[in-house]
Formats: sequence, structure tokens, C-alpha cells
Amino acid sequence: MAQTSQAWDWGLELRDDGRSELELLRETLAEVRRQLELAAESLRMTREREREACQALRELDEAGPWRRRRVRTALRDRQLL
Repeated sequence: MAQTSQAWDWGLELRDDGRSELELLRETLAEVRRQLELAAESLRMTREREREACQALRELDEAGPWRRRRVRTALRDRQLL
């Protein structure tokens, strides 16, 4: 099935209703891209928080009974408890 050159020029000869639909699609695409960027940033922040929480658990686990109170206080200060 061969495509004609007209198939590639569809954006040049759109009727008004086609142009408005194309503009709406472009706006929707831009909004979806913004949402994707926000989701990616949220994921990055969540993974960072997860790493911090895992490190906090390791610190708490490694602290002997004589250091746990100090470690808990430090973790609270870092808002990890």
C-alpha cells in the first residue's frame, strides 16, 4: 500500500474543525507531558525517601542498646521517625 505525498501534507490543508482538533490534541499532549514530568519528580523524591528510610533502619539496627536513644533522636531530627 503506497502512501501519497498528500498523506504527509495533511496538516497543511486542514479545515477549521480539523485545525481546532489538532490544537486540542497538542494542548492535551502538553498537559500529559507536564503530568508525566510531575510523576517522574514524585517518583524520584519517593525513591530518595525510601533510601533515607532504609539507611535509618540500618543505623538503628547497627546501634547497640546504649546508642539507640541517640540514634532515634537523630532520626527524629531528620524526620525519619
